[in-house]
Amino acid sequence: MSVTGQGVTGDIARSDTAPFRYAFHHQVPDEFVRLPEPTASDGWRQAMAQLMPESDEEQQDAASDRLRRQLPLLSARENVVLTAMCVGTEEVDGDERLSMGLLAVTVRPSEHSPATRLFTAEGIYQATAQKLFSGVAEERLEKIAFPLGEGLQGPQDMVLAAKLPCGPAVMSTSLRTLHLPALDVGLAMPPLPMAALQLVVPAPHGYCVYVTISTPSVFLLDSYSARLAHIGRTLTFDDLATAYQTQQP
Repeated sequence: MSVTGQGVTGDIARSDTAPFRYAFHHQVPDEFVRLPEPTASDGWRQAMAQLMPESDEEQQDAASDRLRRQLPLLSARENVVLTAMCVGTEEVDGDERLSMGLLAVTVRPSEHSPATRLFTAEGIYQATAQKLFSGVAEERLEKIAFPLGEGLQGPQDMVLAAKLPCGPAVMSTSLRTLHLPALDVGLAMPPLPMAALQLVVPAPHGYCVYVTISTPSVFLLDSYSARLAHIGRTLTFDDLATAYQTQQP
């Protein structure tokens, strides 16, 4: 993969370690800084110190580790295309608030063909809805519709079947609470809200692209949703045969 800077196209090249082939392009917003490894923790520790000013380094490391665990497939390095972090401030109701998010772009093999791409997206949508809304009463689910997507909204979660320039996709948002270790015996830490946003896009053939953002800045959910949508709108797929033929020495 060649990435020449922030906010530019990432050219996905052949990997000798990957069990399958993939070739696509995407753009990441400038505020995300690429991480050398998903285990990098220095920036997260600094951010957690701002979120948890009464905590020590052990608590900060534990909290950042639990946030990173929300992202899929990071334990399988051959599936990870990009990890990046955003740490800064954004204005919320006239106040500057901490904005922090961890981004992962991963790939997963799929046996679908170009003719079954839409059915694959539908299957992902149904599986996501089942996972998010299992146990939620039907009357608590609201149908939502946008010009380029339709889906369901629950008390804490949302799933959307979307139409991107590159094809069908599934977007989901999930709000959860992280329970952090106590500072001292008998002194519990307050729970930390966390949002996980994910976009799943079936490629024309052979694999799916997963774009996931994990953030405790739940008050900036719309802002991070816009960033996720931006990446989805810039996603394009290359013909695998052409891409790999071009890379032959």
